Amino acid sequence: MITRFLALLFVLFASSASGMAQTLSPTTWAAYGLTFKAPEDITVEDDSEESYAVSNTAYYISIQLLDSNGMTKEEMAEELRNIALDDDVKQVSTVKSFDLPQFYGVELKGKCETDACLYSYLMAKDGGNGFFISIIHNAAETGQATEILRSFRFEEE
Repeated sequence: MITRFLALLFVLFASSASGMAQTLSPTTWAAYGLTFKAPEDITVEDDSEESYAVSNTAYYISIQLLDSNGMTKEEMAEELRNIALDDDVKQVSTVKSFDLPQFYGVELKGKCETDACLYSYLMAKDGGNGFFISIIHNAAETGQATEILRSFRFEEE
């Protein structure tokens, strides 16, 4: 679960906003073979068995292994809303479901401190791992934040 500390840390990184779409390229959390598109100029902040975090001046992307404790696809939306409430996210949107080739997903948008944020749960369709994703960004990057979220996949073996 993202903490207020991470949100405040992002604010420091986001002191300048480009206002333009950034070029995206694949990055991989090697511990799980989880690949997604991220801005080319990202810096890896954390790469461990529990989490993977990258950032640049416009984004702070955090992925955490989801301890789902038997959570079902139907429960994901309510659990995601609870995380947003715990993190004091403001202006929370409705939770939307979506499917990716390898994942079931839910997402919500809101405001984390002074920046826009996109929260998501992804659960592997094969019954494998689940992930909590937080994309904190400046408001101009909302469309690209969704593009980043929709790019998640497991590496091909």
